[in-house]
Amino acid sequence: MIGGQRQGTGEVPRLRVDEVGDALLVSVNGVHPATAAVTRALPTETGRICVVMTDPALAYHPDLGYRLCRWVPARYEAVRLISPCAGMADQSGRIPAQHLCELVEADVIAPVGELVAVPGGTLYALAGGADGAEGQWLRYRPGRPPIGAGRRFPLPEWERDLADVADPGIPEVTVEQIPAGLWVRRSHSPAGPVEPTDLAFAVPVQPDTVTLLVSRPGDPPLLAADLRRTIEAIPAALRERLVVTPYGDAPVADGALGATASAAANRTLRVRNGLALHLSGRGAQVAAVGVDGAPTWIPFAREIAWRPHGGGRILSWTAPTDQLLPAGPAQFMLNERWLVEVLEAGLWIREVNRTEGAAVIRRLPLEAERCTVVIGVGDEDQAAPPWRAVDRLLHRLPGEALARLRLAVPAEAGQWFAEDMAKGLRRTLRGLAPLVLTPAGRLLDSTGEEPGRRPSSASERAGQSAPQAGAVAAGVPGRRKSTSVDEISSLLSYVDQIRQAPAWDELPAESGPPRSPVAPPARPSPGRAVEGKAQATSPTDDGRAVLRPPAPPVVVRQPAPVVVVAAPVAVAASEREAGSEPAPRPARRAAASPVDEDANEEAPE
Repeated sequence: MIGGQRQGTGEVPRLRVDEVGDALLVSVNGVHPATAAVTRALPTETGRICVVMTDPALAYHPDLGYRLCRWVPARYEAVRLISPCAGMADQSGRIPAQHLCELVEADVIAPVGELVAVPGGTLYALAGGADGAEGQWLRYRPGRPPIGAGRRFPLPEWERDLADVADPGIPEVTVEQIPAGLWVRRSHSPAGPVEPTDLAFAVPVQPDTVTLLVSRPGDPPLLAADLRRTIEAIPAALRERLVVTPYGDAPVADGALGATASAAANRTLRVRNGLALHLSGRGAQVAAVGVDGAPTWIPFAREIAWRPHGGGRILSWTAPTDQLLPAGPAQFMLNERWLVEVLEAGLWIREVNRTEGAAVIRRLPLEAERCTVVIGVGDEDQAAPPWRAVDRLLHRLPGEALARLRLAVPAEAGQWFAEDMAKGLRRTLRGLAPLVLTPAGRLLDSTGEEPGRRPSSASERAGQSAPQAGAVAAGVPGRRKSTSVDEISSLLSYVDQIRQAPAWDELPAESGPPRSPVAPPARPSPGRAVEGKAQATSPTDDGRAVLRPPAPPVVVRQPAPVVVVAAPVAVAASEREAGSEPAPRPARRAAASPVDEDANEEAPE
């Protein structure tokens, strides 16, 4: 279409101007459904009406001025022209926005380049033109030169401060703007160039918060020094509004994201526990993102407040189930003696007055493919948890978390605690053994390897699992005090025994008279009575009995639910192909839902 006429004919297509929501939709021969949806979601502006066109050449249509006279300037003083590349010269050298400005004799704001509709009602101007000029909105005024009007609509409070962000000049690191703020990532990504449909452009824009998106799924992690230089280049006015957001697991190679960012900013920073997204049917949520760039599950911890050199605490969270009563910040009562604490990685189930090993457990990082639940504390002298209540809690977790559930036991809890867990959670956790959380913060499987890590050599594995002789505890006759390495090795050996032990229906039938099994005495847990004896299988060929614990715990195996995300919509000229005409009746736009309306929150220190 050139000059409002069809190519090759003198026929002028019939123009339609429909009132959709609080905006006007200008079209010929139908519109794309995505454009109609964007039109309905547009916010209102005082004294200015939004006019949506998928084809900026419609500004030259001879009927447009006549059709707009009902609104401009009779009811509105200015126009926001929402049409891709309407603020830049076309092939004929004319600028559609400037032509419309002179036609209606009113101010017209139009974008340079393409537009991205961000879930939540924000329009963001991408880089446009053959020269790759920076995207922005331009304000055209009759008889006067145009002036800049920002990159976002509506304009957030921090938009103007972004112009003061200096390029840190880090090799192989790119710092660029996204609708919600800034994005620091590797310059050359194995995933290829960034498209406007990337989830980085779907993070909702908040008027008083600047998002610093770190890394990209599938990319090598950023160096901590590069992230520090990036944050140091951000003006102090923006640091006060900064919310650091990881994009994928392990965004920083040599340190925790929150610790690195807060130390660089020299202030307490809010750190999201995933990507803020609008999820279908669930509103605004914080979701973990996998290596393929797709959201996986919704962590229970939403934001963490990190202090420089002082660690982090859960700032915003959601309850894992509706049946739990709040007991404190990020804590819920399981019963009168046991509570459930929200972690960055998942949950921690422990006694109310016990926190041994808290420094290690609370620092477990989030993993997109795993919801980690730690049971017990880092001490062998502890009571057995109420396994039935724990089992009910695990089955009431959201589907996407339950599908990725894995259990971990602190290494200091001892062998008896792992055995008790195997008995108490046999209904939910079957087939594999729980992970062992070492005092160094590593989660190890039954072979002594970190889950997902490439198997080590036999010599390395033997070196990790070989028990070392422990010293006799001073002042406690007859009691052996093991080193931490010995405790972990013993527990890993026991966990491997659980994994390899056959179930009761897998044992071979015995022939001949039965022989009395000889089972080692079961160690009672400190502070509780012995509830039963360990069971043993038939003796082996060498006359020894093999202890057979109950069915071992296992990661729950079920199909992972699909998390549907409201993705960004690119408002491009290619969407001019006809679809069904929208209904001309006005429809008021619903107010955007807040990011954390239902969550418990505390202000950062």
